[in-house]
Amino acid sequence: MTPFPLEALPAELEALRQRTGAFLRDELLPAERAQGVREEADAPPALRRWVRARSEARGLFRLLQPAEAGGGGLGPVGQAALHEEIAASNCVLGRLVLGGDGGLLRHGTADQRRRFLAPVLSGELGAAFAFTDAPEGPRTTAVRRGEAFLLTGVKAFVTDGPQADLLLTVARVTENQGGPTGTALFVLRRADPGVVLRRELRTLDGGLHGEFELREAAVPPEDVLGEIGQGLPRALESITALRLRASAQACGTGRWVLGYTLSQTARPHRSGTALAAREQVQAMIADSAMDLFAARSALGACARLAEGGGAVETETAMAKVLATEAVARIVDRAMQLTGGAAVVEGHPLARLYRLIRGWRIGEGTTEALRLVIARGLLERQPQGGRGEGESAGSG
Repeated sequence: MTPFPLEALPAELEALRQRTGAFLRDELLPAERAQGVREEADAPPALRRWVRARSEARGLFRLLQPAEAGGGGLGPVGQAALHEEIAASNCVLGRLVLGGDGGLLRHGTADQRRRFLAPVLSGELGAAFAFTDAPEGPRTTAVRRGEAFLLTGVKAFVTDGPQADLLLTVARVTENQGGPTGTALFVLRRADPGVVLRRELRTLDGGLHGEFELREAAVPPEDVLGEIGQGLPRALESITALRLRASAQACGTGRWVLGYTLSQTARPHRSGTALAAREQVQAMIADSAMDLFAARSALGACARLAEGGGAVETETAMAKVLATEAVARIVDRAMQLTGGAAVVEGHPLARLYRLIRGWRIGEGTTEALRLVIARGLLERQPQGGRGEGESAGSG
Protein backbone atom coordinates (compact mmCIF):
# COMPACT_ATOMS: atom_id res chain seq x y z
CA MET A 1 0.00 0.00 0.00
CA THR A 2 1.20 3.50 -0.75
CA PRO A 3 2.24 5.47 2.36
CA PHE A 4 -0.30 8.28 1.92
CA PRO A 5 -3.40 8.49 -0.24
CA LEU A 6 -3.99 10.34 -3.48
CA GLU A 7 -0.81 12.36 -3.74
CA ALA A 8 2.84 12.14 -2.75
CA LEU A 9 4.10 13.75 0.43
CA PRO A 10 6.46 16.72 0.13
CA ALA A 11 10.07 15.53 -0.05
CA GLU A 12 10.95 16.61 3.49
CA LEU A 13 7.93 14.80 4.97
CA GLU A 14 8.64 11.69 2.92
CA ALA A 15 12.18 11.67 4.31
CA LEU A 16 10.81 11.91 7.88
CA ARG A 17 8.36 9.11 7.17
CA GLN A 18 11.16 6.86 5.94
CA ARG A 19 13.36 7.71 8.95
CA THR A 20 10.50 6.88 11.27
CA GLY A 21 9.83 3.60 9.51
CA ALA A 22 13.50 2.66 9.68
CA PHE A 23 13.62 3.28 13.44
CA LEU A 24 10.50 1.19 13.98
CA ARG A 25 11.75 -1.66 11.79
CA ASP A 26 15.42 -1.70 12.80
CA GLU A 27 15.26 -0.91 16.53
CA LEU A 28 11.85 -0.84 18.15
CA LEU A 29 10.34 -4.05 16.81
CA PRO A 30 13.47 -6.11 17.63
CA ALA A 31 13.56 -4.62 21.16
CA GLU A 32 9.90 -5.52 21.75
CA ARG A 33 10.46 -9.07 20.55
CA ALA A 34 13.59 -9.47 22.68
CA GLN A 35 11.71 -8.46 25.84
CA GLY A 36 8.49 -10.25 24.97
CA VAL A 37 6.32 -7.11 25.18
CA ARG A 38 2.79 -7.79 23.96
CA GLU A 39 0.85 -4.95 25.61
CA GLU A 40 1.93 -1.34 26.13
CA ALA A 41 0.85 -1.35 29.77
CA ASP A 42 3.18 -4.31 30.44
CA ALA A 43 6.33 -2.58 29.14
CA PRO A 44 8.87 -1.96 31.93
CA PRO A 45 9.77 1.68 32.67
CA ALA A 46 13.35 1.13 31.51
CA LEU A 47 12.15 0.08 28.05
CA ARG A 48 9.84 3.08 27.84
CA ARG A 49 12.73 5.40 28.66
CA TRP A 50 14.89 3.64 26.08
CA VAL A 51 12.27 4.17 23.35
CA ARG A 52 12.04 7.89 24.08
CA ALA A 53 15.80 8.27 24.31
CA ARG A 54 16.45 6.41 21.04
CA SER A 55 13.70 8.38 19.31
CA GLU A 56 15.26 11.61 20.53
CA ALA A 57 18.69 10.47 19.35
CA ARG A 58 17.28 9.79 15.88
CA GLY A 59 15.69 13.23 15.70
CA LEU A 60 12.10 11.99 15.92
CA PHE A 61 10.82 12.57 19.43
CA ARG A 62 10.37 16.36 19.15
CA LEU A 63 8.94 16.50 15.63
CA LEU A 64 5.42 17.40 16.83
CA GLN A 65 6.59 20.05 19.27
CA PRO A 66 6.37 23.75 18.37
CA ALA A 67 9.28 25.15 16.39
CA GLU A 68 9.64 28.03 18.86
CA ALA A 69 10.24 25.43 21.59
CA GLY A 70 12.94 23.71 19.58
CA GLY A 71 10.69 21.09 18.00
CA GLY A 72 9.93 20.16 14.42
CA GLY A 73 6.66 22.08 14.29
CA LEU A 74 5.00 19.54 12.01
CA GLY A 75 1.58 20.51 10.70
CA PRO A 76 -1.49 18.26 10.36
CA VAL A 77 -0.29 16.57 7.15
CA GLY A 78 3.05 15.59 8.66
CA GLN A 79 1.44 14.50 11.91
CA ALA A 80 -1.11 12.33 10.10
CA ALA A 81 1.57 10.75 7.91
CA LEU A 82 3.83 9.84 10.84
CA HIS A 83 1.04 8.57 13.09
CA GLU A 84 -0.17 6.39 10.24
CA GLU A 85 3.36 5.09 9.59
CA ILE A 86 3.82 4.21 13.26
CA ALA A 87 0.51 2.33 13.38
CA ALA A 88 1.35 0.52 10.13
CA SER A 89 4.45 -0.95 11.81
CA ASN A 90 2.27 -2.73 14.41
CA CYS A 91 4.77 -1.78 17.13
CA VAL A 92 3.27 -2.18 20.58
CA LEU A 93 5.21 0.83 21.90
CA GLY A 94 4.88 2.96 18.78
CA ARG A 95 2.90 5.59 20.67
CA LEU A 96 6.04 6.52 22.60
CA VAL A 97 8.08 7.43 19.52
CA LEU A 98 6.63 10.93 19.09
CA GLY A 99 6.52 13.27 22.06
CA GLY A 100 3.41 15.42 22.49
CA ASP A 101 3.06 18.94 21.13
CA GLY A 102 1.90 20.38 24.45
CA GLY A 103 -1.74 20.41 23.37
CA LEU A 104 -3.82 23.06 25.08
CA LEU A 105 -0.85 24.29 27.10
CA ARG A 106 0.49 25.94 23.93
CA HIS A 107 -2.33 28.49 24.25
CA GLY A 108 -1.30 29.58 27.74
CA THR A 109 0.26 32.86 28.80
CA ALA A 110 4.03 33.28 28.75
CA ASP A 111 4.10 32.47 32.46
CA GLN A 112 1.92 29.39 31.99
CA ARG A 113 4.09 28.16 29.13
CA ARG A 114 7.15 28.58 31.35
CA ARG A 115 5.58 26.78 34.33
CA PHE A 116 3.65 24.05 32.51
CA LEU A 117 4.43 23.73 28.79
CA ALA A 118 8.24 23.68 29.01
CA PRO A 119 8.35 20.89 31.65
CA VAL A 120 5.80 18.84 29.68
CA LEU A 121 7.74 19.13 26.42
CA SER A 122 10.97 18.17 28.15
CA GLY A 123 9.35 15.16 29.77
CA GLU A 124 9.83 16.52 33.29
CA LEU A 125 6.04 16.58 33.80
CA GLY A 126 3.25 14.52 32.27
CA ALA A 127 -0.14 16.01 31.44
CA ALA A 128 -3.53 14.36 30.85
CA PHE A 129 -6.76 15.83 29.46
CA ALA A 130 -9.74 15.51 31.86
CA PHE A 131 -12.68 16.21 29.56
CA THR A 132 -15.37 13.60 30.15
CA ASP A 133 -17.65 13.77 33.19
CA ALA A 134 -18.60 10.47 34.78
CA PRO A 135 -21.85 9.11 33.25
CA GLU A 136 -23.56 9.02 36.62
CA GLY A 137 -22.61 12.65 37.28
CA PRO A 138 -22.35 15.17 38.68
CA ARG A 139 -21.25 17.75 36.11
CA THR A 140 -17.88 19.26 36.99
CA THR A 141 -18.35 22.83 38.18
CA ALA A 142 -16.14 25.62 39.51
CA VAL A 143 -17.10 28.40 41.93
CA ARG A 144 -15.00 31.43 42.85
CA ARG A 145 -14.21 31.67 46.53
CA GLY A 146 -11.78 34.46 47.38
CA GLU A 147 -8.50 33.99 45.49
CA ALA A 148 -9.27 30.56 44.03
CA PHE A 149 -11.77 28.55 42.02
CA LEU A 150 -13.04 25.43 43.76
CA LEU A 151 -13.67 22.51 41.39
CA THR A 152 -16.16 19.77 42.23
CA GLY A 153 -17.17 16.75 40.15
CA VAL A 154 -15.97 13.43 38.75
CA LYS A 155 -13.86 13.06 35.61
CA ALA A 156 -13.84 9.63 33.96
CA PHE A 157 -11.67 7.93 31.33
CA VAL A 158 -8.73 10.29 31.78
CA THR A 159 -6.19 8.66 29.47
CA ASP A 160 -2.78 8.28 31.17
CA GLY A 161 -4.28 10.07 34.17
CA PRO A 162 -2.85 7.71 36.81
CA GLN A 163 0.67 8.49 35.53
CA ALA A 164 0.15 12.23 34.95
CA ASP A 165 1.38 15.16 37.03
CA LEU A 166 -1.08 17.70 35.59
CA LEU A 167 -4.77 17.36 34.75
CA LEU A 168 -6.06 19.82 32.14
CA THR A 169 -9.64 19.94 33.36
CA VAL A 170 -12.80 21.25 31.72
CA ALA A 171 -15.32 22.67 34.20
CA ARG A 172 -18.28 25.03 34.07
CA VAL A 173 -17.82 28.19 36.15
CA THR A 174 -21.17 28.80 37.84
CA GLU A 175 -20.16 31.53 40.33
CA ASN A 176 -17.47 34.16 39.75
CA GLN A 177 -18.20 37.17 41.97
CA GLY A 178 -19.40 39.41 39.15
CA GLY A 179 -16.96 37.99 36.59
CA PRO A 180 -17.74 35.86 33.52
CA THR A 181 -19.18 32.36 33.79
CA GLY A 182 -19.24 29.41 31.42
CA THR A 183 -16.85 26.61 30.55
CA ALA A 184 -13.17 27.06 31.35
CA LEU A 185 -9.93 25.09 31.33
CA PHE A 186 -8.06 24.64 34.61
CA VAL A 187 -4.59 23.25 35.26
CA LEU A 188 -4.83 20.93 38.25
CA ARG A 189 -1.85 19.28 39.91
CA ARG A 190 -2.36 15.63 40.80
CA ALA A 191 -0.79 16.23 44.20
CA ASP A 192 -3.17 19.10 45.07
CA PRO A 193 -5.60 18.60 47.98
CA GLY A 194 -9.02 17.62 46.74
CA VAL A 195 -7.76 15.68 43.68
CA VAL A 196 -8.55 12.03 44.37
CA LEU A 197 -7.84 9.11 42.02
CA ARG A 198 -10.90 6.94 42.70
CA ARG A 199 -9.87 4.06 40.48
CA GLU A 200 -7.66 2.96 37.62
CA LEU A 201 -9.24 1.53 34.50
CA ARG A 202 -7.47 -0.78 32.09
CA THR A 203 -9.30 -1.02 28.78
CA LEU A 204 -9.36 -3.79 26.17
CA ASP A 205 -6.53 -2.15 24.26
CA GLY A 206 -4.24 -2.35 27.30
CA GLY A 207 -4.44 1.40 27.94
CA LEU A 208 -4.46 2.86 31.44
CA HIS A 209 -7.08 5.46 32.39
CA GLY A 210 -8.14 7.14 35.58
CA GLU A 211 -11.34 8.27 37.26
CA PHE A 212 -10.82 11.33 39.44
CA GLU A 213 -13.07 12.88 42.04
CA LEU A 214 -12.58 16.60 42.60
CA ARG A 215 -13.52 17.68 46.11
CA GLU A 216 -13.40 21.48 46.04
CA ALA A 217 -9.93 21.31 44.48
CA ALA A 218 -8.55 24.85 44.55
CA VAL A 219 -7.12 26.45 41.40
CA PRO A 220 -5.76 30.03 41.43
CA PRO A 221 -6.88 32.36 38.59
CA GLU A 222 -3.37 32.34 37.11
CA ASP A 223 -3.82 28.60 36.38
CA VAL A 224 -6.89 29.12 34.19
CA LEU A 225 -6.01 28.54 30.51
CA GLY A 226 -7.56 31.19 28.28
CA GLU A 227 -10.77 33.07 28.95
CA ILE A 228 -13.64 31.84 31.05
CA GLY A 229 -16.51 31.00 28.71
CA GLN A 230 -14.11 29.72 26.03
CA GLY A 231 -13.25 26.43 27.69
CA LEU A 232 -15.41 24.25 25.46
CA PRO A 233 -14.19 25.75 22.15
CA ARG A 234 -10.59 25.31 23.33
CA ALA A 235 -11.30 21.76 24.42
CA LEU A 236 -12.87 21.00 21.05
CA GLU A 237 -9.69 22.21 19.33
CA SER A 238 -7.81 19.52 21.20
CA ILE A 239 -10.51 16.91 20.50
CA THR A 240 -10.32 17.71 16.77
CA ALA A 241 -6.55 17.07 16.77
CA LEU A 242 -7.05 13.83 18.70
CA ARG A 243 -9.69 12.69 16.20
CA LEU A 244 -7.31 13.30 13.30
CA ARG A 245 -4.68 11.27 15.13
CA ALA A 246 -7.21 8.48 15.77
CA SER A 247 -8.03 8.44 12.06
CA ALA A 248 -4.35 8.13 11.16
CA GLN A 249 -3.82 5.31 13.66
CA ALA A 250 -6.83 3.43 12.31
CA CYS A 251 -5.61 3.82 8.73
CA GLY A 252 -2.10 2.68 9.65
CA THR A 253 -3.48 -0.38 11.42
CA GLY A 254 -5.64 -1.09 8.39
CA ARG A 255 -2.54 -0.96 6.19
CA TRP A 256 -0.76 -3.53 8.35
CA VAL A 257 -3.78 -5.84 8.53
CA LEU A 258 -4.46 -5.76 4.79
CA GLY A 259 -0.79 -6.51 4.09
CA TYR A 260 -0.92 -9.39 6.56
CA THR A 261 -4.11 -10.71 4.96
CA LEU A 262 -2.61 -10.63 1.48
CA SER A 263 0.50 -12.51 2.62
CA GLN A 264 -1.47 -15.15 4.52
CA THR A 265 -4.06 -15.87 1.83
CA ALA A 266 -1.34 -16.18 -0.82
CA ARG A 267 0.24 -19.11 1.03
CA PRO A 268 -0.66 -22.70 0.16
CA HIS A 269 -3.74 -23.94 1.99
CA ARG A 270 -4.11 -27.51 3.31
CA SER A 271 -6.35 -28.13 0.29
CA GLY A 272 -3.31 -27.63 -1.93
CA THR A 273 -4.33 -24.27 -3.38
CA ALA A 274 -3.97 -20.82 -1.87
CA LEU A 275 -7.00 -19.20 -0.22
CA ALA A 276 -6.49 -16.24 -2.53
CA ALA A 277 -7.50 -18.42 -5.49
CA ARG A 278 -11.08 -18.54 -4.20
CA GLU A 279 -13.46 -15.87 -5.45
CA GLN A 280 -15.17 -15.40 -2.07
CA VAL A 281 -11.79 -14.68 -0.48
CA GLN A 282 -10.92 -12.27 -3.29
CA ALA A 283 -14.19 -10.41 -2.68
CA MET A 284 -13.36 -10.04 1.02
CA ILE A 285 -9.90 -8.73 0.16
CA ALA A 286 -11.42 -6.25 -2.27
CA ASP A 287 -13.90 -5.03 0.35
CA SER A 288 -11.06 -4.40 2.81
CA ALA A 289 -9.00 -2.60 0.18
CA MET A 290 -11.93 -0.32 -0.68
CA ASP A 291 -12.62 0.38 2.99
CA LEU A 292 -9.00 1.33 3.50
CA PHE A 293 -8.77 3.47 0.38
CA ALA A 294 -11.86 5.46 1.35
CA ALA A 295 -10.63 5.97 4.92
CA ARG A 296 -7.15 7.05 3.88
CA SER A 297 -8.52 9.38 1.24
CA ALA A 298 -10.66 11.07 3.91
CA LEU A 299 -7.66 11.28 6.23
CA GLY A 300 -5.49 12.90 3.57
CA ALA A 301 -8.17 15.39 2.54
CA CYS A 302 -8.89 16.35 6.14
CA ALA A 303 -5.20 16.77 6.99
CA ARG A 304 -4.65 19.03 4.00
CA LEU A 305 -7.69 21.12 4.89
CA ALA A 306 -6.41 21.51 8.45
CA GLU A 307 -2.95 22.40 7.12
CA GLY A 308 -4.54 25.31 5.26
CA GLY A 309 -6.06 26.66 8.47
CA GLY A 310 -9.64 25.77 7.65
CA ALA A 311 -12.31 24.81 10.17
CA VAL A 312 -12.26 21.02 10.19
CA GLU A 313 -14.45 19.89 13.09
CA THR A 314 -17.05 18.38 10.75
CA GLU A 315 -14.51 16.88 8.34
CA THR A 316 -12.40 15.42 11.14
CA ALA A 317 -15.49 13.79 12.62
CA MET A 318 -16.16 12.23 9.20
CA ALA A 319 -12.58 10.98 8.89
CA LYS A 320 -12.62 9.51 12.39
CA VAL A 321 -15.88 7.65 11.81
CA LEU A 322 -14.83 6.37 8.39
CA ALA A 323 -11.41 5.17 9.55
CA THR A 324 -12.40 3.53 12.83
CA GLU A 325 -15.43 1.78 11.34
CA ALA A 326 -13.36 0.68 8.33
CA VAL A 327 -10.53 -0.82 10.37
CA ALA A 328 -13.06 -2.77 12.45
CA ARG A 329 -14.33 -4.44 9.28
CA ILE A 330 -10.81 -4.98 7.92
CA VAL A 331 -9.64 -6.73 11.08
CA ASP A 332 -12.81 -8.79 11.33
CA ARG A 333 -12.41 -10.06 7.75
CA ALA A 334 -8.76 -10.86 8.40
CA MET A 335 -9.74 -12.96 11.42
CA GLN A 336 -12.37 -14.82 9.41
CA LEU A 337 -9.83 -15.64 6.72
CA THR A 338 -7.16 -16.64 9.24
CA GLY A 339 -9.46 -18.94 11.19
CA GLY A 340 -9.16 -20.24 14.74
CA ALA A 341 -5.53 -19.23 15.20
CA ALA A 342 -6.57 -15.56 15.12
CA VAL A 343 -8.61 -15.81 18.32
CA VAL A 344 -5.78 -17.35 20.34
CA GLU A 345 -3.99 -15.05 22.79
CA GLY A 346 -0.64 -14.02 21.38
CA HIS A 347 -1.80 -13.82 17.78
CA PRO A 348 -1.33 -10.30 16.34
CA LEU A 349 -4.93 -10.14 15.11
CA ALA A 350 -6.25 -11.03 18.57
CA ARG A 351 -4.37 -8.06 20.03
CA LEU A 352 -5.54 -5.74 17.29
CA TYR A 353 -9.15 -6.87 17.71
CA ARG A 354 -9.03 -5.65 21.32
CA LEU A 355 -7.05 -2.56 20.41
CA ILE A 356 -9.39 -1.19 17.77
CA ARG A 357 -12.68 -1.76 19.58
CA GLY A 358 -12.26 1.25 21.79
CA TRP A 359 -11.47 3.52 18.85
CA ARG A 360 -15.14 3.65 17.87
CA ILE A 361 -15.90 5.03 21.34
CA GLY A 362 -12.91 7.21 22.31
CA GLU A 363 -12.75 10.86 21.15
CA GLY A 364 -16.48 10.69 20.35
CA THR A 365 -18.58 7.63 19.59
CA THR A 366 -19.59 6.91 16.01
CA GLU A 367 -23.19 7.69 16.91
CA ALA A 368 -22.36 11.03 18.55
CA LEU A 369 -20.09 12.05 15.68
CA ARG A 370 -22.87 11.46 13.17
CA LEU A 371 -24.77 14.21 15.00
CA VAL A 372 -21.68 16.46 14.97
CA ILE A 373 -21.43 15.95 11.20
CA ALA A 374 -25.11 16.62 10.54
CA ARG A 375 -25.19 19.73 12.72
CA GLY A 376 -22.01 21.06 11.12
CA LEU A 377 -23.50 20.68 7.66
CA LEU A 378 -26.81 22.25 8.69
CA GLU A 379 -25.01 25.25 10.19
CA ARG A 380 -23.35 25.86 6.83
CA GLN A 381 -26.67 26.02 5.02
CA PRO A 382 -27.38 29.54 3.72
CA GLN A 383 -30.32 31.11 5.48
CA GLY A 384 -33.25 31.82 3.17
CA GLY A 385 -31.41 30.60 0.06
CA ARG A 386 -31.17 27.38 -1.93
CA GLY A 387 -28.73 24.75 -0.82
CA GLU A 388 -26.36 22.95 -3.17
CA GLY A 389 -28.19 20.64 -5.52
CA GLU A 390 -31.59 22.35 -5.04
CA SER A 391 -33.08 23.27 -8.38
CA ALA A 392 -35.44 26.15 -9.09
CA GLY A 393 -38.24 23.68 -9.78
CA SER A 394 -37.86 21.55 -6.68
CA GLY A 395 -40.47 21.75 -4.03
